[in-house]
Amino acid sequence: MKPLPLEDHRLTAADFVDAVRDNDLVYFCLSVGDADAQVIVLPLGPDGIRRVIVVDAGVTDKVIDLLDTLEQVGLISFANPADATIALVVATHPHHDHIAGMAQLFQARGEHVAEVWEPGFFHTAASYQNMLREIGTRTNIVYTQPTSGMHRFFGQVAVTVLSPSIHLRNRFDTYGVEINDSSISLRIEHPARALADLASLGGQSNWAANPASATLILGGDAQTLSWSFVATDFPFLAASGSAQARAIAAATGNRDLLSADVFKVSHHASKHGVNLELVERIHPAITLVSSTASGTKYGFPHTVSQEAIREALDPVASKLNPATGLPKDHKSDAELRIFYTSDTTTAPDSPDAGSFGLLLRGRRRELWRFGDRPTQSVDFSRAKLWT
Repeated sequence: MKPLPLEDHRLTAADFVDAVRDNDLVYFCLSVGDADAQVIVLPLGPDGIRRVIVVDAGVTDKVIDLLDTLEQVGLISFANPADATIALVVATHPHHDHIAGMAQLFQARGEHVAEVWEPGFFHTAASYQNMLREIGTRTNIVYTQPTSGMHRFFGQVAVTVLSPSIHLRNRFDTYGVEINDSSISLRIEHPARALADLASLGGQSNWAANPASATLILGGDAQTLSWSFVATDFPFLAASGSAQARAIAAATGNRDLLSADVFKVSHHASKHGVNLELVERIHPAITLVSSTASGTKYGFPHTVSQEAIREALDPVASKLNPATGLPKDHKSDAELRIFYTSDTTTAPDSPDAGSFGLLLRGRRRELWRFGDRPTQSVDFSRAKLWT
C-alpha cells in the first residue's frame, strides 16, 4: 500500500552537518528502492577519530558517494588507512539487492576496512562471489560469520547480533534454510554501559543495558522463521519479586531485550518479514521501511505487514468506537512515526522525501530527510528536519 504524502510544513530546511555533535550516533538509511544500504557514523572516539559501520550496499556508488560526502564535510577522514575508518562492514545475506555494491566498496575503500561480517550462507551469485574475492585479497580485514548473542563494542556503541540463530546457522548446508532467514539482524545501543560499570553488575553483564541509551534494531531480510528463534534467544523477562528477577531488572532497566527506539523493518515490510507479535515486542518510537512505493515485482511494502505495524503501535482491532460500534480509525503513518524511503511530500509536484538521517543523542532523536531519489546521491544541502 502506497503511504500518504508527508505534510511538507513538517519538514524544515536546516544545516544537517552543523547539527551533528561529537557524541552523536548518526544513522543513514538510504533511498535505494527495493534494496538496502545503511551507514552508521559512530561517535567521536577517544583517539579523535570518527569511524563508520556499513550495513549492506545494495546498489553501486550510493554508499561510496555518501562516505565521500562525509569526508568532504569533515565528519570522517580516509587520510590514513591505519585509522581503519570503516570499522565494520556487514553483508546481511547474499541477495543481490543487499550486496550489489559490496565489491565496488572494497575496491574503493578496502584498505580502510577493519572487519567484515556475513552469515556464511553459500551462494553462486556473481555479486557474492566477487565480494568474497575482494575480501580474500586483503590482509587487513578480519572476516567473521557471526550468530545470535555475539556482542561487539565500538567505544560507546554496543552491537549485538540477533540473528541468525546458531540453530539456523548449523542448518545452512544440511536441511536447508531460506536465504532471507540466513540474514544478520542487529541491535545497536548508544551509549552502552562502560566496561567498568559492567564489571560491577555481579554476573549480569550480558543483560546489562543503559536506561539512558537509544537502541536500533536493523532487521536485514530476516523472516518469521528467523524471528521465532530471536524471540526465544532474547526472551521477555517477566517481572517477579525474586532476588534474581530484581537483579536482572536492575541490570536491564526492566526492559524487554527486543525493545528498541528505532526499528528498520525487515525484508522491506514484506508479509514474510514481520508480524504483529514481533512489532509489539519491539514497539519502536520510529519505524523505518526501505522499499519503493508500488508497482515493483514483489509489491513491497505488503499491506498486511503495514497493518500489523500500525496495529502494534496503535491497537484498534479490539477497540470499538461507541458512536458507531466499529473499530476506531488508525492514526496516520506519520502520526505513528512510520516512515518509508519512498515517502513523497505534499509540496508542489510531490517531491521525494528521500533517504533518512537519524541523530541519536541518548534519548533524543532527530529525523532528517535529504530529498534524493534512488538514483541520486545524498546532498546535505537539501536536508530537512522532521518536526
